[in-house]
Amino acid sequence: MKRFPLAPLALAIATILSATPALAASPDEDNKEHVLVTLANGSVSLLKRDKQSADGPYVEADRVPAGLVAADWPGNQYTGSTKWWWVGQTNGTVRGLEYRNNESLANMVTDPSRNVLVDTYITPGRPDVGSNFVGTTPNGKVVWNAAREVDEIQEIDGDPNSATFGKILTRIPVPLSAKASTPTATAGAMRPCDMSISPDGKYLFEPDLGGETVTAVDIRTRQVVGQLLLSPAPGSTRVRPFMLTTNGRIALVENQEGTYAVLDVTQPTNMYEIKRLTQADGVGVSPQTSEFTPDGKYAFLIANGSPSIPGVVSVLDLNSLTITKQIALPTGCRPHAGDFSRDGQHFFVNCFGASSVAVIDTKTQTVVQNVALADNVAPRGVIAR
Repeated sequence: MKRFPLAPLALAIATILSATPALAASPDEDNKEHVLVTLANGSVSLLKRDKQSADGPYVEADRVPAGLVAADWPGNQYTGSTKWWWVGQTNGTVRGLEYRNNESLANMVTDPSRNVLVDTYITPGRPDVGSNFVGTTPNGKVVWNAAREVDEIQEIDGDPNSATFGKILTRIPVPLSAKASTPTATAGAMRPCDMSISPDGKYLFEPDLGGETVTAVDIRTRQVVGQLLLSPAPGSTRVRPFMLTTNGRIALVENQEGTYAVLDVTQPTNMYEIKRLTQADGVGVSPQTSEFTPDGKYAFLIANGSPSIPGVVSVLDLNSLTITKQIALPTGCRPHAGDFSRDGQHFFVNCFGASSVAVIDTKTQTVVQNVALADNVAPRGVIAR
């Protein structure tokens, strides 16, 4: 990994940081927090505050019938005003859904005017099904997709008022790296595996599971402007980066080798690694995803755990780049993803193994509620609106 030759690590870091389904919703709940949870059984659940109290517990308020939507991994880095939300799916498509307050959640998948399906795998000689991972630009009008099996970064029109809504506008091949994997009938060589867009909407970053790299694209020019080759941690032979989140200054990359790579991405043309976080630093077993707290002070690092080791959320202090706490999750949680409430007070984490959603108080950094989901379903992604 690259190190700073002229300044202590602390100074370098400081420089970077400065630069079940009950009845559908009722009208009196219109302004309350809405949490959409994608489920492994092909449905979507809606969590809302208990209608008896604006500050009361969250409850499962509505559910799309099972099998109606294969909404796998939603893009939750989103600040636009539109109600459309987007999910990358493992069936070779990307889906857009419009959620409207005070209506049955099922309407957004049964009403053709409220959902769109994008076929992302029309590439000669490549598979017609595969995994997608999406991110939405800050204005909510463009969706960028990492199409893993066809080695493409795709620009999708996400503006429902546009004549090309739901169409792929640009296809950018991911450049081959020095350590690119051998492509197969069902897997690409680079295998882009996630998508994160800088808060200013100027750049996107994606990790290449098969390429051992992180690739950066200038959104304005639609050109690849940087690609960083990661080195394995001691004892590893492959890094296998597969998830990434950025705040525009640093990027946190989850690696299947069991580590987090912390990158300086202030200059996408010259990205470099600052630090590699391991279990010795307080990272949990099997890193999955990470999210930056709205106040900019911390990042919450989600680790899935193992059958014998509980999953946790590790709190990364962004000033010192050290883990300051591990937040214990409900028994059997096995989490993958999370999102913050609109006011930043809560962080919602899927408990794939416990049929629930854990609610973390971001100030106390503790779990304050575990919202049980009906029918023993397995929640996957989470979006708070």
